[in-house]
Amino acid sequence: MMTIFNFLAFPIINIFKLSPINLVIYTLAIPLAGLNMLDGNTFTSAAFAQANQTIEGQSGGSSDSQGCGFISDRPNYEMDLKQRVDYMRFTVQTDGGQPTLLVLGPNPNDSFCILGDEVSGLKPEISGVWEAGSYKIYVGDRNGDRHKFTLNISTNNGS
Repeated sequence: MMTIFNFLAFPIINIFKLSPINLVIYTLAIPLAGLNMLDGNTFTSAAFAQANQTIEGQSGGSSDSQGCGFISDRPNYEMDLKQRVDYMRFTVQTDGGQPTLLVLGPNPNDSFCILGDEVSGLKPEISGVWEAGSYKIYVGDRNGDRHKFTLNISTNNGS
């Protein structure tokens, strides 16, 4: 698991100069700000709990998405972001076919269709800012064919 450090909400403070009561308040503020203690010295933001992972499955399906290929009846992946994520990327790779990526966001009009093309090497990809809420991700195929896929989810802007 990749560790994400998110201390932007807290100014750099020399904790040894804090009064005992302020040290307690400062220490309690970290979990209240949405940060979770994983071990003795590692923090991760709750919004990244579902990021930086790989999902595998079968693309395609029998449901015509009306513009984004054929998808399964159920999402291949669902995620619930508790807070906004300033950068996240989804990349799909299949072992054949013409893959598509359909992302349905938390608002009624949040529908994003990405088609694999020759420029992308038939690897649909979407990246950007993701608002808090529930997302449904479908890995489809333009012809409805079923192929093994890998969906990579990353919050690392450099890779």
